[in-house]
This record gives sequence, structure tokens and C-alpha cells, in this order.
Amino acid sequence: MHTIEPLKPEIEQRVRDSFGRQKMMALYGATITGIGKGFFEISMPPSDILLRPSGIFHGSAIAGVTDVVAGYSAATVPVEDPYFVTVEFKINFLNQAQGDLLVGQGKVVKAGATLTVVQTDVYTRTGDRETHVATALVTMMRINKR
Repeated sequence: MHTIEPLKPEIEQRVRDSFGRQKMMALYGATITGIGKGFFEISMPPSDILLRPSGIFHGSAIAGVTDVVAGYSAATVPVEDPYFVTVEFKINFLNQAQGDLLVGQGKVVKAGATLTVVQTDVYTRTGDRETHVATALVTMMRINKR
């Protein structure tokens, strides 16, 4: 079991404030449901914009959640200028994504001076049932804000 280390309050507030400015996540109805050092989780309910006509979450929504979760997971590791961009992204879709909630979790595997590698997993939840729908390995690069 992975223990989630709490963040310093100023780091957690910075991450929460930044997430609050993410218009795509607002459009998706996503909320932060877990945060710690090297860990970030968001959840979102199904909506017309996120679902395919068959009622399953669209792959682009799953990929978007994966990318955002990876970036914020990297940003929870204390650094002076925590701005990250994706440089590599490998995702595997494992099961159809149908459920009452889509949950994306990211865990930093390795935080380097420039590159940070994040393992992300996406699940659907319906009641007590959880289905692992995607897993990804994402490489993030820390860059200076302009």
C-alpha cells in the first residue's frame, strides 16, 4: 500500500488554485479528490460532452484526464518553479469506461531536475465496483514560466 505524504499547505494551495483555473477540467466537471506529495487524483461524473453515444467515456476524455493528472502529480513535488509540459505519453486502454464516476490517479515514479516520470491509472466506479480502464506512463518536463 502506497502511503500518501501530505503537502505543505502553501504547495497544496498553489496546486488547488492552478487546477481551479483549468477550463477544460471545469468543462469536464472534474474535482480534486486526492492530493499529496507525488500524488494527484481527480474525479468526474459522466456527461454528454464526455460520453460516446454508446454511454462509455470517450477515449479523448480519458487521455485528457491522464495528461492533467500527470502534470499535477509532478507539480506536487516541491520545486521552485513547478511548471510542467508533457514530452512523452504512452497509454493503454484496458476496459470499456462505463460507470458513475471516472477517476484518474497519478503517482510520481521519478522526479528529476528536468524530467519527471508519472504512472497514471484511470478507473470507473459504480457503487462499490471499480474497473481499471487505462494505464499510462507520462514523462513531464519542468520548464521556466515565461
